[in-house]
Order: sequence, then structure tokens, then C-alpha cells
Amino acid sequence: MTKLYRLLREQGRLNVFGAIGRLPPSSISMASPLEGTVYPTSGSKIITPKLLETITNIEMINLTPQPTNLLFYGGGALAILEGILSLYLGINFNLLVVITLLLFLMDQVLVSGAVSETALRMVQPEMTRRIIKHEAGHFLCAYVLGCPVEGVVLSTWAALNDGRFGGRSGSAVSAGTSYYDLDLSEQIAGTKPLTRESIDRYSIIVMGGIAAEAVEYGRADGGAGDEEALVRFLRSLNPRSGNAVSVWTPELIRNQARWGATQSVLLLKEYKPCYDALVDALERGGDLGQCIVAIEDAAKREGLGFLRSPMGKVLEEGEYGKWIPITEEELSSNGDMPINNGFSSLPTEGQTNGVPTYGEDPITSTEEFLKKYQDVMEKKLATIDDQLEEMDSKK
Repeated sequence: MTKLYRLLREQGRLNVFGAIGRLPPSSISMASPLEGTVYPTSGSKIITPKLLETITNIEMINLTPQPTNLLFYGGGALAILEGILSLYLGINFNLLVVITLLLFLMDQVLVSGAVSETALRMVQPEMTRRIIKHEAGHFLCAYVLGCPVEGVVLSTWAALNDGRFGGRSGSAVSAGTSYYDLDLSEQIAGTKPLTRESIDRYSIIVMGGIAAEAVEYGRADGGAGDEEALVRFLRSLNPRSGNAVSVWTPELIRNQARWGATQSVLLLKEYKPCYDALVDALERGGDLGQCIVAIEDAAKREGLGFLRSPMGKVLEEGEYGKWIPITEEELSSNGDMPINNGFSSLPTEGQTNGVPTYGEDPITSTEEFLKKYQDVMEKKLATIDDQLEEMDSKK
């Protein structure tokens, strides 16, 4: 699957795939060579809460998922309703409560809370759109960072019917985005040294959903599971993170989450037309190919492509750090304008095992799984190629 993504990129059909955090293709000429990969921010990786607010214009509290009282209020309303039924129908109130609790438990165990989620969506219609925007944040961050996206599901029912997300394996599932990061996978498997770039890439993608909600709604309600996934991931690296970070202490983990959220917010703002097009495609029920076409079509309309320079630099100055934006005038004066936006070949990947993905559970944990879905994904990407060709022919 990764080879097909890269092939389309080499042919100039996926101009946004791998636009950030990857070395530029040789066909993109720079007046001065880049010193490594480019992210929205450069310089120090120490991001204090105050500095995060300065860079993103979003308060730290709004990038921290807040617990909702919807279940509490819903439970209270249900209890009142059961009390009324008990009085008018003469049914034992305690019996109604026990039955309700049993049904709720069965819903959680058998279908991962899908019935409860459906009820919540009926009471709060905006929940569906918020989930779409949340998952679009994960999708776009993974795509722009050069991690092939395999699919996205927008409800628990959809996840239950999709084997990539656990299906009916007995484990809890929910809405989520499935993607591959083969570099990180090989590093986790021990075939390559673990690098900080791979950890950074994972951090940005995991925080992408929270960032999307904060950008779109002013604050993030969902995403507590994303934060927990990042914490578990970083803790699991101790003490084998090699030259990346020797020990991931609680403070380093919190800083990494802030750094990832900062990068995600800036990424989503930079590629806002692509994000809006992706959200529209997901709302219309678009498949993977249609989502990618929407992203690339929006990028072409708006002239978006490879990120040639950071948007600013972080300095360890003062009490909270300092943010220095980089303007277009400075870029032009430095001669960092690309001559063209073509793409050249990238190295192909080797065999992998235990591919890490966004979500509670590993979606692709064995080579057998990858082989099982290889043909399916090749067909999907071939369809994407056809759609991109059709799009080009209309221009």
C-alpha cells in the first residue's frame, strides 16, 4: 500500500502527501538546502503552556479535553422517567433501575456502547459533525506527514462492521482513523533504532483530533483517549527509546503533548482548504479515494504543496520561551522559493510487523493482516489514481 502512495506521489498526483516532516523530493529545488525535515515550528521543542497560547492563539485549557456531563444529565432524566413510569404503571422502581443498568452493561460489553452512542447522537445532533471534524484532523495530519491512511470510521456501529478496527473481536471499538507509519513500526519492532522524528510524527497525528476541535469549535470536548494513547505510547518506550529521549518523565510527556498539539494546530491552519474539503467529503459519506481526491483538489486550487519552511521559530528565551514568526518576505529574501513542485522517487519500505495506528487497539498487528488487506488497498489506490486522472483531464 505504501508503495502505491509513494508511486502516486512520485508521479506528482499526491502533492500534499508527505508535505511536512519528510525530506523534500530531489525535483524540488531550493536556493539553500534544508537542514533536515521541516515542521510548522522549528527551534526548541520546549513548549510551555503560555508559549502554546502565543503560537496557536488558543488557550491551553481549550486544547485539554473536558469531561462532558451529558451522560450524567441523561442518566438523571432517565431516572425521572422511570420514577414516573413506576408511579403510573405500578412497576417496582428498583426493578426498572436494575433492568436499565443491565441493558447498559450489555450495550457496553456486546457492542462497545453503540446503542448509547446512537441515543446521544439523537439528543445531541451536533455530536456527529464534531466526530467528523475530529477524525478529519487525524486523517489530514497523517496524510500530510506522509503516513498512508487506510480508512476512517465515524461511529461505533461502523467500527464493529469493519475488521480493520477490531470488528466483533470482543475488544472495545469506536470511531477512528487507521494509518500506517512503517518507519515507526520497524523501529518499534527493533529492526531499526528508534528516532525522535518518528515519535514526533506520532505525537502530531494523535493530537490532530484535539487540535481540529479546538480550531473549529474553540475548545476540544473529545480526545481524552488520544491523550491517554500518547501517554501509553511514550511510557512504553522507556527505557528503550535509544537516542530519542532517555526517559520519558511525566513533564516530558506533557511537553511532548503540547508540542504535538502546537504542530497540529499550525498544520491544520496552513492546510485549511484541504481540511474543509476533507470534512465535506466525509459528511457526504465519501470513501478513502474520494477523501484523498478532495484533499488534493483543494490543494491544487489553493496552490498548496510541500512546506518549504517553518512558519516560525521557538527560542528558549525569557520565562515562557519566545515565538518568532517567519514572514513571506523573509522567505523570499532568503531565496528559499521552490522552482517547481514535482516529485521524485522515495525509498521503498521493507517488511514490517506490528504497524502502529491511531486508536485504542493495534489495527494491523501481524504480517498476515497486511497481506490480507494488500489486494483491497491496491484496488482502492488504483481507483484513487483513476479519479485523479479524471480530475486532471477536466482542467
